[in-house]
Parts: sequence; structure tokens; C-alpha cells
Amino acid sequence: MGKKKDKLAAQQQQQQQQQAPWKNIDKEPLGFLVAPEDPDTFFKGNWEQKPSVFKATPERVALFQGLCSFPAVINWLKQREKKAGPLAFGVDVNAARYKKGVRETPNGEVADASALKALHDDEGCTLQLHQPQRFFDPCWRLLAAMERQLGCLVGSNAYLTPAGSQGLAPHHDDVELWVVQTHGSKQWKLYQPINAYQLPNQPSGDLDQGSLGQLVLEVELCVGDVLYMPRGTVHQAAAQTGDSSHLTISTYQRCSYADLATHLLQSSLLAQDEPECLPLAARRSPAPGTLLAHSLHRVLAPSTKGSTTPDAVAGLAEALRAIAAKLEASPDMLTPAVHASAMDFLMNRLPPHPKQLPPRGPAPTMDDKVWCRVAGWAYLLPFELTGMNCDDDDDDAGLEEGSVKMVSCLANSREEHMISAPDDESSEEGSSSEEEEEGPAGGSDEGGSDDDDEAAAGSGEGEEKGEAEDQAAAGKKKKQQQQQQQQNGGEAHEQHHHHHHNEGEHHCCGDDVCGQQHGVQEHSLSSGADGDANPVAALPGLVLAPGVVKAVVAFMAAEGPEQAIAVRDLPLPAESSKMQLAFALWAEGLAATVPSAAQRQQQKEKHENASSKQKQHGDKKSKRPADAGAAAGEETATSTGKARPSKKAKA
Repeated sequence: MGKKKDKLAAQQQQQQQQQAPWKNIDKEPLGFLVAPEDPDTFFKGNWEQKPSVFKATPERVALFQGLCSFPAVINWLKQREKKAGPLAFGVDVNAARYKKGVRETPNGEVADASALKALHDDEGCTLQLHQPQRFFDPCWRLLAAMERQLGCLVGSNAYLTPAGSQGLAPHHDDVELWVVQTHGSKQWKLYQPINAYQLPNQPSGDLDQGSLGQLVLEVELCVGDVLYMPRGTVHQAAAQTGDSSHLTISTYQRCSYADLATHLLQSSLLAQDEPECLPLAARRSPAPGTLLAHSLHRVLAPSTKGSTTPDAVAGLAEALRAIAAKLEASPDMLTPAVHASAMDFLMNRLPPHPKQLPPRGPAPTMDDKVWCRVAGWAYLLPFELTGMNCDDDDDDAGLEEGSVKMVSCLANSREEHMISAPDDESSEEGSSSEEEEEGPAGGSDEGGSDDDDEAAAGSGEGEEKGEAEDQAAAGKKKKQQQQQQQQNGGEAHEQHHHHHHNEGEHHCCGDDVCGQQHGVQEHSLSSGADGDANPVAALPGLVLAPGVVKAVVAFMAAEGPEQAIAVRDLPLPAESSKMQLAFALWAEGLAATVPSAAQRQQQKEKHENASSKQKQHGDKKSKRPADAGAAAGEETATSTGKARPSKKAKA
């Protein structure tokens, strides 16, 4: 009886979440979180400035009510254990409690449903479910939409807190946070940043109650309420009279202007040509002896006579002013820096939920139009290669300077999103409370039915389902390659991410758009003296020669069917090149087809003929003589001519 009740509850919750305004959420996820406030008003007056509370709307309640609640997670985990085993402590889930000013993490050995239930119910522990977008479709779809809107990684954690308890010590994080209540209620206390230091780039770790600054906000969150906190906001929260569940969504880790400046300096240091290279003032060196002059015994000496520090400071300040002046005069100097800063995002962002992608339609013909169905999911990067030969015997052939690569996240791994690699050596609790709570960034709907795992895989109807299966297969293949790389001594990517290798890379060479696989000898994105491999080669995508770049730019500008570009209008010299490029983009899942009127008529006639034949077949079956049916029930002829009892006769 209990299993039937759990299954019914899961189905009801799934139906409720399907009523959420997903089309609007996919388009404007931040607007959904801060409603009824206008998102532009939020970014001007709240973002990175002050905490804000947004009371529940019917739409948020419909989506979030019960999402990742304790009963739902336990029921989901029972079903998962039948197929994939339990979760892993320290990777998928942590148990945490905060008592008498001390935080504890009493993790066990096996994170199965019974162990987690005992920790929550008997030990008074908050369960921290890490990155639930890996398991639950609503989380996946929301976070994928947020990454698409913000252009940076977004993650989440779910917190399941028993009544009358607190899981974590006061702390601040180095990410922007949205807290969404999904079950029960929770009392939050927010304080001024430590020493009034706003927007820190490091988490604080656990703080003593006596060190907390002025209380700036105290609020009780109920289902559908959203609390926004800029990074650096000190906070703590506790459940009151009932159990509580909330989802913490976090983003914008290390995305400051200072972080972008580090990429600018690195890319400009490697550049040798205008406009990307550094100005001469920044390429000059400090006076000899500057390094030795900064030994502490000299810095702390009462006399600074003969110090090179003033000259070094003046020279560095002049260099920075020269860089700033050149950047303003040559804005393109910033582009390589942005490309470099985007690599982690492109490698590790979520793939789109299948329902976030429109159907591809039929393979394009010369009379059709095509448009970019992956707008916001694809990115164009410079890609300099040698040895990119269509003919392995032709060593002189290769891509010219100016080649690009169109990369997308279609084959990225949902299951590994924001999760540390297995060989990532870190403490059980992480280096800070940030890694456990509002980590850098943080279904099928959680129910007890066996259908949940299928929904969690993001399957859909018709073509959507087929593309979801292709996407899942690509992600699985990528994961296997990553594991093989790690066995061969590959290093784990920092900041809870994995390396992704060049699975799925295809090449379009010149006007022929050959689409074959090629041998690759890489150069760095901004070729470095240390000979680092080109990180762009690690991204799946379509490599394009300079001759087709203009056509691809025109294609990517068509972000909807109403903007579709005719295949014959692609700016390429030969019709064969236009057709090959259009088909390559379609085959990669990047393009959708708008069929011509003639093709639509052919499809209509084909459909009508198929329906007519099906109807005729049905009429023939209904007119079959009764005695023939009886005979068919007695025995059935096999292909060898022998008779065998039919299932009907045997029954």
C-alpha cells in the first residue's frame, strides 16, 4: 500500500511540475526566480549589492513544491538503488549538523536510503544532496536555462533539514546565491560582510557566533519564496517546528573584472601581434634587484634608503595605465581573454534538456531553409591547427590560418556536472563550507516509480526522444574517455570539473566541407612557450576553414525559424558547398530545417497515403470470416510449413 501511495504522490507531483510555465522559464529563468520584480530592475538595484526576498508566486509553487523534499528523495533513492546502487558520501551527499557552536559531518560508509533516513530522523542531521540537477529533470532544465542566460556555470545543492535543527555554521560564500524553499519553512539570518569587505573571491569557512556583524535581515522562507544573497553575505538558517527542504542555486564564481583581467594579461603576454599584444610599457622589466629588495628583512627595516620599490610601483602603475588606454582604443584586445575565460564553462556546462531544443526536421535540401537551433548552446572559437588533412597521404594540405570551431554542449555530461573527479584529493568536508553548501553553482521528478529513472534521463516523444538517447550516448562515451584518460595519468580538472576530450570532433575543410575525421596536431589557443595543447581541441564540435566562416556566421545569426536562411543563399561560391555545409550542421544537431512548400506538400501526401493504407488494412482485418478466425485460433503455420499451436489455441 505504501509503494502505491508513493507512486501516486510522485505522479501527482510530476503532473504539477509539468504545469509550470516552462517556455517562459527557458527564455527568462532569472525573471522566473525574481518575479514579480522585473529582472532589469533586479540587476540594476540588487545584483551584487544587497540581499532580497521574493515572495512565492503560483508558478514557483507549482514547480518547486516538494522538489527534492526528504520523502521524495528517499523514495527516489530506493528506486535508484535497484539499478545503480546507493549514493556516495562526500561526493553525492553529506550529513551535517551544527550544535553548541560546533559543526559536525557524521557521514557513514554507505549512503543508502535507510542510512540517510536514520541520519535525518534519528541523528538530527541535515542532508546535503550535491548537484541534484544530475538526478532530477526540473533542476536540470532550470539550471541549463540559467547557464544559457548568464553565460557561466550554475550549480545547486538541496538541503533536507529535520525540525528544530541547523545543519551549517554561519559563513559566507564566494558565489551569488538564490535560496528556494521547496518544503516546509526555514528561518534565515543574514549579517553584514566581514569587516565590510564586499564581494570576496574566497569563502569564509565556519564562523563563530561572536564574530558576526550587524544583523541585516531575518526572514522565514515558505514554499516558493526566493532569497537572493550577494557573495560575501554572512548567513545561517535553521528549521523551526517542521521539516524543511530548500534548493540553493549558485553562480558567478571567479567571474569578476579582476578574474577577467588575469585572462587579459595572460593572453596578451602570449600574443605577438596587434591589437592583442601588450603595450611596450607593460613589456618592460622592473629595475635589477627588485626581487631581492622585497625580502622581509629589507621590507621591515626602519630605513628604506636605496629601495627599488617606489620605482617598481611607478613602472607597474604606468604599465597598467598603458594597458587600460590600449584596451579602450582597441576593444578587440579583450576577445582572446574572454575566449580563454570561457573554456571552463564550455567544457563543463550542462547539456540542454531535450525539451529545450526544437526538432531538427528533415535533412535539408537546396530548396529549404535552415536556422540555428542551438542559439545560446553553441559558441564559435578560433582554432589554429596543422596536419588537418582530408587526404592522409597529402602532408602539405591543411587548414589555413583563420579556421574556427563551432562547439556546443549537446554532448556534455549531465551526470558529472559540477562534481569532482574521483582522484580529486580533498577533505570529506571540503576546504570550506562553500564546497558543501552553496558550492560553485548550488529529474525526473522525485518519485518512487520505476519510470522516474527514464524521466531523469530526459527522454521525450518522437524525434525528441531519439535525440535524447543520442545525447545520453554521447555523454556516456565522453565519460568513458575521461576515465581512460585518468587511468593513463590525466590530471583532474580543478574546481569540481572534469576534462572533456575531443570526442565528436569533425572538420569542414575549405569549400568541400568534407566532415571526415582527421589527424590533429594542436597549438595553444594563444600559443604559449610551454607548448600546451590547444584547449579548444578538447571540445566536441565542427572545425571550419576560413572559406566557410562567413556562411556559418550568417547561419548562427538565424536564431529562429522566422529568421531562417535559404540554403541556396548561404554565402559560398558553389551549390555543392552550400548543400554540404547545411547538411553537416544538420547532422551535428546544430541546424533545424524549414522545408520548402514543395517538400511540405510531399510530406503531407506521404502522410495521407500512409494513413489511407493503414485504414484499408484495418478494414480488411475487420472483414475476415469468422471461420477463418477460428481456424487461425487452432493452429498457426510456421515459416517451415509445419504447424504449431497458436497462443490462443494453447490458452
